[in-house]
Amino acid sequence: MNRTPLFPHVPKTKVERLSKTSPDEDGRKDRMYLSLTREQATKTIIEDLIQAGVLLRSETDRYRRVLETYDDMTLLRVLIYSHELKEARYG
Repeated sequence: MNRTPLFPHVPKTKVERLSKTSPDEDGRKDRMYLSLTREQATKTIIEDLIQAGVLLRSETDRYRRVLETYDDMTLLRVLIYSHELKEARYG
């Protein structure tokens, strides 16, 4: 099975893999892999929250330090929530 990374520009040495299983039409479970670095996730979270009007640019350093304390799954959840907040503002 040939897997194409979602973010091919991210160096493989810094990539963390998260997987999710979902049944296909035969009832089998295939894995979906998401390649994402903590640095890229943090940058995207901060940009999304600024665009959503939730985070001030002057607070980015403080919030970056807060994000560094989160485990991988919590950081992924915050990434999803920040994107939803941005989408809610801009539709």
